[in-house]
Amino acid sequence: KVSFVEMSSVSNEGYIHSKIDKCLHEVNKGSYTYFAENDLIFAKITPCMENGKCALAKGLTNKIAFGSSEFHVFRCHEEILPAYLFGFLNREKIRNEAVKHMTGSSGHRRVPIDFYEKMIIPLLTIEEQKAIVSKVEKLQNEIIQARIVIDSVSSRKQAILDKYLK
Repeated sequence: KVSFVEMSSVSNEGYIHSKIDKCLHEVNKGSYTYFAENDLIFAKITPCMENGKCALAKGLTNKIAFGSSEFHVFRCHEEILPAYLFGFLNREKIRNEAVKHMTGSSGHRRVPIDFYEKMIIPLLTIEEQKAIVSKVEKLQNEIIQARIVIDSVSSRKQAILDKYLK
């Protein structure tokens, strides 16, 4: 068994929100993209790329996955942390630049892999990368907690309106 990840299974917030277990022989024959645990997947096709459909692959069945042929896959080596590279690439600034390099016809435009291959990525020490990743994760957790509060306040507001304005 391996994970199967469709484009629709990747959030605009940087994670895989659903995956399906399939037998390897089912997906190995298709034109699917292979990736593994801790790889980065980025949509290459419009409008998914512009919307930020990308993820750091975590929790894959048997640490292997196949997915849309419209993913670019990046694998890190020991000098760069996957979460650091993901944070660097998963920025609006990078997506805006990628749009300028898209090829293909209207509605089927894609970011070519050489856009990423030519990119200069600041290579910090592992300790510096860990510090950045830690700060970003802390801020992401704060954002999640703030959204929970906002959602609860919104539902309480609606309950009050429903109660008094019927």
